[in-house]
Amino acid sequence: MPTSTAQPGVHRPASVPLLNRYTFLVLAGVSQLMFAVDSSIVTVALRTLVVDLDTSVALAGWVLTGYALTQTVAMPVVGKLAEQFGEMRVFVLCVVVFIVGSLLCGLASNVYMLIACRVLQALGGGGMMPSAISIIARLFPESRPRMLGLFSSIFPIGGIIGPNIGGLLLEHFSWRVLFLVNVPVGFVVVPMLARQIAEYDRESREAGGRKRRLDVVGAALFAGAMIAVLMALTFVARDPAIVWTPTLWLTVAASIALFALFGWQERRVAEPVIDLALVTRHPFSIVNLHNFLFGACVWGCFSFVPYYAVIQYGMSPLESGAIMTPRSLTAILLGTITSFLMFRLGYRAPIVVGLALISVSNVILGQGWSGELDMVMVAPFVLMAITVALAGVGTGLVMPAANNAAMDLLPDRAGVISGMRGMFRSTGGIIGTAVIVVALSLSEDQAAGLRMMFTAYGVLLLAAIPLTLMIPEMPREMRHQRGRPGGRQESARASDAQGGAPAATSQPVGAAGPAER
Repeated sequence: MPTSTAQPGVHRPASVPLLNRYTFLVLAGVSQLMFAVDSSIVTVALRTLVVDLDTSVALAGWVLTGYALTQTVAMPVVGKLAEQFGEMRVFVLCVVVFIVGSLLCGLASNVYMLIACRVLQALGGGGMMPSAISIIARLFPESRPRMLGLFSSIFPIGGIIGPNIGGLLLEHFSWRVLFLVNVPVGFVVVPMLARQIAEYDRESREAGGRKRRLDVVGAALFAGAMIAVLMALTFVARDPAIVWTPTLWLTVAASIALFALFGWQERRVAEPVIDLALVTRHPFSIVNLHNFLFGACVWGCFSFVPYYAVIQYGMSPLESGAIMTPRSLTAILLGTITSFLMFRLGYRAPIVVGLALISVSNVILGQGWSGELDMVMVAPFVLMAITVALAGVGTGLVMPAANNAAMDLLPDRAGVISGMRGMFRSTGGIIGTAVIVVALSLSEDQAAGLRMMFTAYGVLLLAAIPLTLMIPEMPREMRHQRGRPGGRQESARASDAQGGAPAATSQPVGAAGPAER
């Protein structure tokens, strides 16, 4: 058996040939791209779903929030399942569950069935990334930062492709095609992945390693508490008079009780879903609140930009999908530049400038300008494209700096910090989306309701700037090392700056998910 040249502490299945390793990288990339596309493709179809399924925005919003909540809870749980039952086996199972969920979504006869199938789809999709990252880290120990950086770049690409493909398909086909398009891809990918299960997992088991306990109870309590919050918001959206009935307040009380039980559970178990010391202790509490606000005000808002383009400006599905492309492109470009200049810029300056730009972008969206600016006519599509591109510039400045600032707080637990970061951003995005759904449901003019929420979130995002000034700056000795050869360490940082799993950990507990889009 050939000798592995892996880094200490990282085992690579020695009998996996080079061709098989790269084959897996491609197949994992295709699988992750399906999930990334599906995370953004449905935003274009929101209005179509309301009409075709004869439902309300409040219920249709669960197609987004249910998906996001499920993948948030699935990531850390599936990461530990992969360690116990075999990473490749769990990864292939996740792909199968995602494909089956996609098929059932395409066949859904009503909004309730669609929501349930989206939850199933997210259960599979949310588990893909942690297991795939763990496999890639083992298969490519010598080039791990580069390979993880390459793999993590797929999600931003999905953010570009998803809305555009969604708009194009909606122009010519039913919304069901948005989900069914995954099925033929799955028929090709799954059999090729299944061929590698026995070989890879056998070698991984021989490498040994500590088995980790699953905090299923903690994950279930967190999910239940979040569902209760979303249900309460949905009740208000469907009938505001419910605030005077016990139903709403019993639901709120149930949510509070479940959160309290979740906190109790996390304190008593050896390996919790969330380490509460990293939630409440300064400066982790500041970083977590910052991530929550960012998720609510940025991801919550921009989930509704395609919908806003339709109801405010009457754009076609194709145009409303394409409107998000400038944001994705500028975010990728500025994210790359910021990653390379981070040792010169530090952490706080890019975050503050980026937050200000996103805030300005949100407020501009909230004005609902028709395109006539000081006697100069600008097409609504061009005006919106410039506005969301400005937000993309801000996102590209914020994400790498905020990600690395969080990692510096506890570099020895990089995987845990990465998981915490993703969970708080995702939770913020879920709550932010749900609040917008309530505002839409209570507004006689939904375009006016979105304008109000864009403006409110833009102003609220400014509250994250003082929090930024409380986040520790990059250590001076690190800034002095810029330009020195430190390839492996800086590459690992660049990998995580783009939203991928940190290279410093062999167990990515909750790698960056759709929320990093």
